[in-house]
Amino acid sequence: MKGLIILMMSFSLNAYAEKMKDFSLPLYSESKNFHLQEEVKKKKVLLNFWASWCTSCAQEIPKLEALKAQYGDKVTFVAINAGEKSNLIERFLRKYKFSYLLVKDDERLYSKSIGVDSLPVTIVVDEEMNIIYRDIVPPKEL
Repeated sequence: MKGLIILMMSFSLNAYAEKMKDFSLPLYSESKNFHLQEEVKKKKVLLNFWASWCTSCAQEIPKLEALKAQYGDKVTFVAINAGEKSNLIERFLRKYKFSYLLVKDDERLYSKSIGVDSLPVTIVVDEEMNIIYRDIVPPKEL
């Protein structure tokens, strides 16, 4: 029985110790890349995976903006577009305004590699590359 309890505890601890896979992806309309490993050295990072056709993605922008207003000095906010052409991104940006960094995952290679198969997905990564939040909705607090 004692062994079973220890085994169960180790599984529950491991569930919270999932590491985020590092990436370097191009910033939208800039000639430089966003590198996750470098950014988390400074502060937590919230990654929001989205696409222009995703109505839920558009609907959650006010929630993400409110979080950024509250936690922007402690968390870097990054929107990762999942595989769309620049003209679709540009049209979306004309309609919906957001103030966080925009990164392109052109072929969705990174998104797919971490299991982002549907949108939206929000992931929060701490300073040690641990995933501390992952869901289809933004967290209520950070």
